[in-house]
Amino acid sequence: MLDFAANEGWLVTAISICNLVQMIVQGRWLHDSSLLTLPHVEHQDLHLFRKWTNRKGRSSVGGFNGPIEGLPELIAVCNGKESVFAAIVSQEFQSSHIAQAWSFLSHLPVLEVEMSVKGWWEDSQEQTERPLPVAGPNLREESSWLDVHADQEYVLQVSLRRINLGQQRRKQDSKAQAPRFPKVKDEGWFLVLGEVDHRELLAVKRTGYVRNHTAVSVAFYTPEKTGKCIYTLYLMSDSYLGLDQQYEIHLNVKPASIAAQVNTEVSLSD
Repeated sequence: MLDFAANEGWLVTAISICNLVQMIVQGRWLHDSSLLTLPHVEHQDLHLFRKWTNRKGRSSVGGFNGPIEGLPELIAVCNGKESVFAAIVSQEFQSSHIAQAWSFLSHLPVLEVEMSVKGWWEDSQEQTERPLPVAGPNLREESSWLDVHADQEYVLQVSLRRINLGQQRRKQDSKAQAPRFPKVKDEGWFLVLGEVDHRELLAVKRTGYVRNHTAVSVAFYTPEKTGKCIYTLYLMSDSYLGLDQQYEIHLNVKPASIAAQVNTEVSLSD
């Protein structure tokens, strides 16, 4: 199904298929809180997370300070400390249930994403890789946009780094935690690149378990028209609900360059 959606360029359909895979693997609905994937956590327990506030008035990660609505917030709040998780749920949970839920939570994949764009530019005599600019609060600033040529192929280089490596992970740890799924499954990821305004799917790439660091290349074409455009990269788990990430890629499309196109075609034929 995903391949068919990719061939047709259907962005919304492709994302819905990825969500469907997540729901099947976890045996949960997309609209349910992702906290319900934790062992022993049921709907009546969600109030424990929503009413939580850091006793020090601040979070140890990123300034987050409750309420906790999903797994990303919970992971950030706990910051690898079981004692924090226990403090949140101890009113209702037995110690054995806390240990099981924490084991699930601490093994969830937390990925750090870095991106760059590789290709030919008119001002360069060789294929180069340029980092994506950090978009500031004012998108009118030219420094927030990456200059590219119109109607030309580039490659988005995506670096995925697993950052929750607090303990040695053995080979079997590549298996997803999916107690409601009828068979053993490896963790994996979908990378979906699209243009949201026109609901157009530009590329789909699938990668497997990220043990430490994985590099993924996603080829795409720039628009034929010049001007500013925004592409969006969706990093979606094929095993878990609530862990998806998305990033905007700000492109300033300049007139097409014949020299750059020729170099691109030559490099592809080599």
